[in-house]
Amino acid sequence: MENSRKWEKDQADAVIVGAGASGGVVAKELAAAGMKVVLLERGALIDPAKYRQHDELATRRTGSPLPDYAPSETRHPREFRFQGEKEFRKILPSGGSYGWMGGVVGGGQLTYAALMWRRPPIDFRMKSEYGPVAGTTLEDWPLSYEELEPFYDKAEKEIGVCGEGGINPFEGKRSSPFPLPPMNPSPGDELLRKAAQKLGYHPFMSPLGIVTRDYRGRGGCIHHPCCNGFVCEIGAKSSMVSAFLPELQKSENCRLIPLAVAAEITTNSRGKPDGVRYFDQRGRAVHQRARLIVLAASATETPRLLLNSKSRWFPRGMANPNDWVGRNLMGHTGPKAYAFFPEATSEGVGPGTGLALDDFHGKNPGLVGGGVLYSHCLTTPLNFAGIRPPGEPEWGRPHKKFQREQFNHYYRITSPAEDLPQFENRVEASPQVRDAWGIPVARITHSFHANDHALFDFLTGKMERLLREAGAREVFAGNSSRGGISLHQNGTCRMGNDPKTSVVNRYGQTHEVDSLFVVDGSLFVTSGGRNPALTIQALAYWSSDYLVQQWKGGAWHR
Repeated sequence: MENSRKWEKDQADAVIVGAGASGGVVAKELAAAGMKVVLLERGALIDPAKYRQHDELATRRTGSPLPDYAPSETRHPREFRFQGEKEFRKILPSGGSYGWMGGVVGGGQLTYAALMWRRPPIDFRMKSEYGPVAGTTLEDWPLSYEELEPFYDKAEKEIGVCGEGGINPFEGKRSSPFPLPPMNPSPGDELLRKAAQKLGYHPFMSPLGIVTRDYRGRGGCIHHPCCNGFVCEIGAKSSMVSAFLPELQKSENCRLIPLAVAAEITTNSRGKPDGVRYFDQRGRAVHQRARLIVLAASATETPRLLLNSKSRWFPRGMANPNDWVGRNLMGHTGPKAYAFFPEATSEGVGPGTGLALDDFHGKNPGLVGGGVLYSHCLTTPLNFAGIRPPGEPEWGRPHKKFQREQFNHYYRITSPAEDLPQFENRVEASPQVRDAWGIPVARITHSFHANDHALFDFLTGKMERLLREAGAREVFAGNSSRGGISLHQNGTCRMGNDPKTSVVNRYGQTHEVDSLFVVDGSLFVTSGGRNPALTIQALAYWSSDYLVQQWKGGAWHR
C-alpha cells in the first residue's frame, strides 16, 4: 500500500482520519465505489499472528505498562475535571477518566469484548418517550431504528456477528437472522438462565463480534481464554483488521498510512477545507489534500481535531459556529456485581462473555433510559488478583490459596448503563497542554447526572438479586463514580436537523461544511444502555451509502 501512485502525491477523493471501527467501513465502501481514499491512523499496524497475545502484562488495558495498542503514556496527555471544578488536572492514559481508544490500526475493536448490540427502537426517540429532563439536552435522533436496520443487518453480515435471534422480545424487528450461531453458555450462564427465567425475565446469549465457525475466509473461534482485552491471533474476533484490512491492502483505491498523527483540517485561500495536515512517523509535517474529509477518530479525538482547526473562516474551530462541537460528551456508568459460587462457573475457555438480559432497556419506573445486563464468567490471573471480597488477604499463602480455589468459581454481571447528555459535559482543546507534536490536547469535563446515579443503583440491585437467585454464596457490588468516561465515549458532534443544536445532519455531514463528515461515536444523540460498536459501524455504512450516492451524482468533484 506504500507506493507512488500520482493521486497519493496529489489530491485524494477522500481522506479519512482514524482506521478503527468506522473508518475501516468508510474506507472499504468508498474504495469499492472507485474513489481514491487515504486512510490515516495515529497508531501502528500490528500483525495479530505475531503479537504477544498471551502476555497479560503487555496487553493489559489499564495500568502500567500500557499495552502496545494504547496511546503512549508520555506522548498523549490530556486534561480532566468534574463539573463545578475550576481547575483541570493533567492526566495520562494509565490514569482514571482518560477515556482512551485504541492507538492502533483497528482501534478499540482489535481488543474489545466483542459485544455487538443493536439499539432498541425506543433509544432513537427518547425525548418523545420520556419528555424533557432537567439538566440534560435529551433529544430524539434524526433517524429511526427502521431506517438504520438494513445497515445493522449489513454490518452484522460483513463484520461477522454471532447471536441468538428471536429470543429477546425487546429488540427491534430484524430483516434476517444473525449470520452466525451463538456461543455456547458456560456453567455459570446456565445457573443465571434458570434464575432469570424463575424471576420472569428473558435471558439469551449475547451477540458477539466473533465468528463461531469458518466464515468468509476466517477461521472459527478456538475459545482461547485470552480474548477480552487481547488481540485475537487467528482473526476470529471481528474487527476492521480481520474483516476489511486484507481487502483494503489489495485495493488500488486505498492507501493506509499508519503512525500518522492528524494536527488540523486545512483550508485553502477561499476558506474551503482542502485536506488534513498530519505528522508522519518521522515527525515531518505532511499535507494530504482531498476533496472530502471524513473524521473517524473517536468522540474525544474528532472534536479535538475540529477545535484545533481554527482559521479566520473558522474562528471557533471547524463546524463549530454555535459552540456545539465537543458538547454532550457521554459514556456509560458501568454498574456491576460479582459473586462466588459453590460450583464452577467457568470451564476456563473464552470468550467469557455469555448470557444477557434486556428486560431493563427502558421504561424503568421513575427512571430515564436503561441498560442491558450481561455476564462474564472468565477473567485473567492478574485481574483476578485484585478481585477479593472484604477480609481476604492481599498476599502470601492464603491469597494464593484463594486464587487457586476460587478462580473458576467467579461470575460477574455488568451493564453499560445510560449516561444522559449534558451540555457542560464536553471536550475542549487545551490552551496550555500540548502533546509530543505540539498539538493542543483534549480537555475533558464530565460528571454523571442524578438520573445516571439512580439508574446505576437500580440495575445493581437487579444484578444482586439475580446472582443470589442463581445460588451465589457471596455477592458484591461496585459503587457509582462521580463521573469520567471510559472506552464507550460518544456524543460530541451530535446529529440533528437543527444546525443551532447539532453539529452534523442525519448522514454525518457537518452543517457548516458540506465536504466534511463525521462517522464515529461522536454522532450519538443519546448514549444507549449498551456497547456502541455495532451502532457506530451501522452508522458508518449509512453515511457511506449517502456519500457514494452523492459522489456518483457529481457532488464534490470540483
